Amino acid sequence: MRNLLHANLRRLVRSRAFLIALLAELVYVALTVLSCWDHCAAGDQYTLEYILTAGYVLLGYLPIPTLILAPLLSLHLGADYGNSTLRNKLVVGHTRRSVYLADLLACAVTAVALDMLYLALSGLLCVRPILEISGRLLRFSPGQVLLWAAVLLLARAAWAAVVKLVVTVLGNRTAASIAVLLLAVAAALISTAGIDEVGYLSRNLMLEGNAGRMTCWQLTLDVLPTGQYYQVSRLDTPNLWRMPLMSLAVIAASTGAGLALFRSRDLK
Repeated sequence: MRNLLHANLRRLVRSRAFLIALLAELVYVALTVLSCWDHCAAGDQYTLEYILTAGYVLLGYLPIPTLILAPLLSLHLGADYGNSTLRNKLVVGHTRRSVYLADLLACAVTAVALDMLYLALSGLLCVRPILEISGRLLRFSPGQVLLWAAVLLLARAAWAAVVKLVVTVLGNRTAASIAVLLLAVAAALISTAGIDEVGYLSRNLMLEGNAGRMTCWQLTLDVLPTGQYYQVSRLDTPNLWRMPLMSLAVIAASTGAGLALFRSRDLK
């Protein structure tokens, strides 16, 4: 499977879609860094957490990096169905399991690598102005910030597993690209509604039925990768211990369902 993974990563990185996604990510880095510099110039007491978590949700509502990743991953995966690449991999002796997992790992590695690029560049470019204005780099402990980053990166891998499942179900590059983009938008809208609803219910917890509704909404936010992005971007994670478990569950469920479907699919 190592050769498959290497080939998938090489093909993905050399694609035009990856170049566009990389440029979009760098533009996003530039915009968030410029925003940080503007806030610091205005004397705002900014700290690094706000910049780092903006790599997942801008202003607490716009999951721009997720929208950048959606077409990149779906186009890469969908291309295999359009030119018999998957069938050729099986013909030369690779198992369906190794083919599926190599695709999944390539997407997860790419998604996490783009996130780490954002974290590294934005962090390095914002350290000096934050220290000069705020006098301190972090509002929370370094351990807490690293834990948030680890949770977000695992959630990104879970998002890649979901994308791989959707593409496997549809088996068409165009349809998969549209479906994944719509899924990202829907997940963002649900997460936004969940954040607002949890805030309202927490203020009115004593009313009948609100405790149960709040539990359901909080569980939804913890399960959805976008829900995790939104919570960490607001530096409000009441169930941080549960988030990695939910991401692992999403990865396991998506991968299991995808493998079962891929084993039974007729690849023409």
